[in-house]
Amino acid sequence: MEVISATDINKGYSMKEAMKSIEDFYNYKEDSYISPDRMHVEDGKNTALLMPAFYGNYYSTKLVGVAPNNSSKGKDTIHSLMILYDRETMVPLFMCDGIAITSLRTGALGGLGMKYLAKNDAKTLGIIGTGTQGWSHLQSAMVARDISEVHIFNRTKEKADQFKLKAEKEFPNVHFHVSSIEDLVKQSDIIVTATTSPQPVLPELSPLDWKGKLIVGVGSFRPDMQEITDQVLQEADEVYVDFNSALHESGDMIRAKDLKPNLEESLNLETIITEEHFPSSPENKTILFKSVGAAIFDLIVTKSIYKKLYK
Repeated sequence: MEVISATDINKGYSMKEAMKSIEDFYNYKEDSYISPDRMHVEDGKNTALLMPAFYGNYYSTKLVGVAPNNSSKGKDTIHSLMILYDRETMVPLFMCDGIAITSLRTGALGGLGMKYLAKNDAKTLGIIGTGTQGWSHLQSAMVARDISEVHIFNRTKEKADQFKLKAEKEFPNVHFHVSSIEDLVKQSDIIVTATTSPQPVLPELSPLDWKGKLIVGVGSFRPDMQEITDQVLQEADEVYVDFNSALHESGDMIRAKDLKPNLEESLNLETIITEEHFPSSPENKTILFKSVGAAIFDLIVTKSIYKKLYK
């Protein structure tokens, strides 16, 4: 069994490749797949997740531990391992850092949402939450759109400042600002919420302040977590999800269904890509794309890495 570190993945594989692997999966898939809802086990505020998937010649499992209080202890919030197996024999082929896979596939999903759902001239990005997913969505935004300006917000300003310094080195031609959350929303065409907050993180603003904006919600993955305010959930003209499981896994979408009973008809990423079902006049609408991820996306990205680096 091959074993690879997150550092080696990041050196040998790009966000652009991750986004293409998911697009190709939808555009060219020939086999059916199995991707059950993730298994959640709650331990106080902590969560253990098990995510198996089957597709083509491969089977995969991802084990994830989420400890929201770790940030106050100077430790990462999420720890994870990813294993890819031969589907027929169940022999393990490849083990890697699950955080790197989650970062790539979640960023890729958000990036595809930005590519297909944001208004044509979207150039400014707002990132709320400066952890791993905030960074991965910065990377995918740069692939998906011609981003020239980025606004950053984190409850701990020191972390926002550190994120800004890192981003300026990685993307020297882009202007970065540490902003208030109100200014971030008003100045950004695309807004990413990438926190583990159980309470909404977006501000209450005039409905007009949300028009022409795409909100990409990626942080909440449990029914008791809600990043998006009721105002935005109610005002959103169009709502999309990455995978149908988002409708009952995320507190954002559970609450949205309370406010909009017809939300079960939300379109998912497969429909967006394969049927080209894009929002009309996005410059005049408030659009929400909610992503929770799914095991099949972990498998697709991991298989792509394995084939590139080892086959």
